[in-house]
Amino acid sequence: MRLVVRTAFSLAFALVLWVGRAEATIVNYVVALSGAQEVGGGDPDGTGTATLTLDTTLNTIAWNIVVANLDTVILDHIHQAPAGVNGGVVIDFGGLLSGTGLFDTDVSAVVANPTNFYVNVHTNVFPGGAVRGQIPEPATFALLGAGLLGIAAASRRRAR
Repeated sequence: MRLVVRTAFSLAFALVLWVGRAEATIVNYVVALSGAQEVGGGDPDGTGTATLTLDTTLNTIAWNIVVANLDTVILDHIHQAPAGVNGGVVIDFGGLLSGTGLFDTDVSAVVANPTNFYVNVHTNVFPGGAVRGQIPEPATFALLGAGLLGIAAASRRRAR
């Protein structure tokens, strides 16, 4: 039993260290886009997904935005504001729905507080914004690592 607890603890500790190091450099987000999230209303049947990869060491971002049921896309970018509020543009994708290695000093700010930023896609019919999606907290294995540490600690107490 001690070997199992020790092994679980070691694996959990290594996982937490590995995830912490990875998050400090590269963070991935998947953002659901819809017209309903636009303040004042966007394209009612517009939908999409934005996949973002941010590198805080290099201050670069890679993105891929897939949209459906929209007219011609004219602009796309990341704005700073919480859900339900319009905010200013902080990272501009220049109307390109995908790209890699875009340098922007605001990358670290997005990673530090992602839910205070949103992806916005504008079209010729909805120039104020057709679809929008608030950037969520990143899904990580950090909680898994913390849970494994808790299990290992509880098992250790019971074994004594």
